[in-house]
Amino acid sequence: MKTITFIRHAESAANRVGIWNGRSDGPLSEEGHAQLKALGARLGKTRFDLVVSSPLERARHTAAVFSDEVEIDAEFIEIDLGRWDGWTSEEVQSQDGAALRAAVTDRTSPMGATGESLNEAGQRVLNAVDKLVATMPDDSTAAVVTHGGLLQTVLHQFLPGDTHRVHSFVDNTSITTVKVFDEHSRLASFNDTGHLGPRSSQVSEFLAAGQPVVSLIRHGQTRANVEQRWQGQGDWDLDETGYLQAEALGAHYGRWNTVFSSPLQRARNTAGFVAATDPVVVDDLKEVNMGDWEGLTTDEIAARWPDVLDQIYQKGVDLKRGTTGESWAELTTRVRSALETIEPASGEPTVVVAHGGAIRAYISSLTVSNDTYAESLYTPPNTSISHVAFTDRGPLILDYAVAPHLDDLPS
Repeated sequence: MKTITFIRHAESAANRVGIWNGRSDGPLSEEGHAQLKALGARLGKTRFDLVVSSPLERARHTAAVFSDEVEIDAEFIEIDLGRWDGWTSEEVQSQDGAALRAAVTDRTSPMGATGESLNEAGQRVLNAVDKLVATMPDDSTAAVVTHGGLLQTVLHQFLPGDTHRVHSFVDNTSITTVKVFDEHSRLASFNDTGHLGPRSSQVSEFLAAGQPVVSLIRHGQTRANVEQRWQGQGDWDLDETGYLQAEALGAHYGRWNTVFSSPLQRARNTAGFVAATDPVVVDDLKEVNMGDWEGLTTDEIAARWPDVLDQIYQKGVDLKRGTTGESWAELTTRVRSALETIEPASGEPTVVVAHGGAIRAYISSLTVSNDTYAESLYTPPNTSISHVAFTDRGPLILDYAVAPHLDDLPS
């Protein structure tokens, strides 16, 4: 496995006043410098085997706060916006609205008449990522400091939308991590701004606008997690580390009035650290039913059901797990229905404590991915947080698998 951590640059002065900042250079805003301080404090503890940056000043300054050795790669520069570079959104809409709609719709028209098309920019960044992966040794890590526009293409591979984006635009200094395997990649985290506070600015903005936001939290670690057992609906409690994780989660995220939980004790006991009152137990938030595989390790399952594992995980056939359990489609339908029927809070997050598979299934269901078991998403770590806003256009994924409270805990 190889790991690539994508970081959007800190806020620029142009970002601050709503100017479209493509390849034009310029200083960071005052807020951008504050973001850099927080990012440096967090990533300064992390050793990357390679750090790559866009050549623009806002990206180079961002990379410099956590690494003294930064390689510049022009392929990770922002989209060329043509004549729109330096315009405000209002100016683009009022003066070139038809051209903008054409560029976004067909993706082959140049931005700002003389810039790149979205397809050209997208292919450029995907080629750059492929080249980077090819140079990385196995089990190595790389950080790439780049721009919001380019990261849209990277994210579309894992969180694809149909007629509109199903995920938010990444925030300044946000962290997005991709795990690269021999034959595929998985999104491990998205839009992580935990170094800036327990709730991102987007979560706060949606709540302030009266739009509900659900906080999906995976339970703390269990002994089954450590032993790599397929615990499914087996009722395992948290282990010692799991309780430490849940305690750190509560200290980071706080306690809330509207908390729902899976009935399994690993979820209920995690919920106790973020609930101001007793959490509401919802049976359909349980993990996938693993049938005869409950509590077994992968090696034990492979020894007894090799053909079934091959059908599911190599050929993409969505069979019932453990022959008597649930299919992934059944899990997805059950969890999505449960989340659609709960009554959300007003003005604060609606907290839902559930399980890794259940959260992956729900997040994947909001996309148009044809994954048979959400294989484009890496299982979120124990006690990680993912936010989804419920907007007029449907659910919007604000972030995924954010867990800064785990940084200082023993792994």
